[in-house]
Amino acid sequence: MFILPSARVFAGDVVVTVDRFTQGNNKAPVRFSLCNNKESHEKRDKGYVDIDAQLIEFTGQSRKYRIKNIKPGDYSLSAYHDLNNTGDLESSGMLGIPKEPVGFSRLDVQKIRRHPKWDEVKFHVGEGETFVTVHLVHKFGL
Repeated sequence: MFILPSARVFAGDVVVTVDRFTQGNNKAPVRFSLCNNKESHEKRDKGYVDIDAQLIEFTGQSRKYRIKNIKPGDYSLSAYHDLNNTGDLESSGMLGIPKEPVGFSRLDVQKIRRHPKWDEVKFHVGEGETFVTVHLVHKFGL
């Protein structure tokens, strides 16, 4: 009889609180992008995709989501409030300034002037629950 060692990879859940909604009764979805390394974060090459984020709490100014079974490691998370429910982040002109509220993990600012650096927004996911806050920003530019 052979006994094979287990190559089990543990996964954790990320509980995301998204706040600073200006339209409390707006039921428009929040869309997420999760990057697992500095290069994909800087290139923004994963874009906002349909991450299976389960809405677990809803109040006028905040929502809480659970993203299940994320492999341990470092990540950045960005989100936007898809006000017109198109599935695309609406942006203006050649500069690509967002027309819809956006936010990033660990970043607490009132105005976004640039895409944040990896070290400003990265967080670590372990085997248990990881709690992350995303503050939506409604002002952009210089």
